[in-house]
Amino acid sequence: MYQVKHEAKGAMGEFDIGAYNQEVYAAQLRREFLQMLRENSADYHFQPIFSAHTGRVAAYEALMRVKMQLLNSPLTVMKLAREMDKLYEVERLTAFKATSTFVMMQNRGQLHRNTKLFLNSIASSSLTDEDVAEFKAQFAELLNNLVIEITEEEEIDREALERKRRAMGDQGALALDDWGSGYSNSNSLLELSPDYIKVDITIICDIDTDADKQQLVKDIVEYAHGRGMKIVAEGIETEAELRKVIELGVDLLQGYFLAKPAASPSEIAPQALSVIRWMNR
Repeated sequence: MYQVKHEAKGAMGEFDIGAYNQEVYAAQLRREFLQMLRENSADYHFQPIFSAHTGRVAAYEALMRVKMQLLNSPLTVMKLAREMDKLYEVERLTAFKATSTFVMMQNRGQLHRNTKLFLNSIASSSLTDEDVAEFKAQFAELLNNLVIEITEEEEIDREALERKRRAMGDQGALALDDWGSGYSNSNSLLELSPDYIKVDITIICDIDTDADKQQLVKDIVEYAHGRGMKIVAEGIETEAELRKVIELGVDLLQGYFLAKPAASPSEIAPQALSVIRWMNR
């Protein structure tokens, strides 16, 4: 009835079970999304980031995990956050929940100490001044090891970026995620001026056999090192890719070939560690 009412005045129409089920599904997703925000029920897994020189853990990236009846994808969370104007709420949830989980796991000995935390942030959203004050008070000892990772697929919001910079002050660092994926263009790189550049998996995939990808990484390594920035190769899935990115001079390594994201992540895979030691002998 609702469909027909909005299609044509006085029209007749048959009941569309497919459209009905789709709307019921979408409504349930929205309810679960709001419940997740209300109850802070998202969890965070951690994927280690390793030194390309020693194989030791240098950092962990916090990755959202949602397990509700229908809502189980971080991509869906972000889609709903944009549609429902809840980007700030997701930004705040990640900042506080992921960081508190990281600190708790370090205290339990489940994560290495003196490592950095790469924390995903939405380019077009930022914490309030009150949030920042609370965050700094709660996590004062961690601030020097915090890396704010700009991951949103939209253009960088200058006002939000400036608020992030003010919030960090002289502490913490910025990372540009997914470099080479399309949206992380030269303008984003110049505007952000990050401490870390994370080369996207689309560039790392099959880099051992692709001369053009090798040249891209070689160029960005040269650019970054000349400005005191570090390069993270993300999405490494094979030994050949690992060997090539080390050869090209990247600083940090991330990917399934080394260690997968987990609630309690494992140490570096022995095969990957052997490659790193051999390449740096």
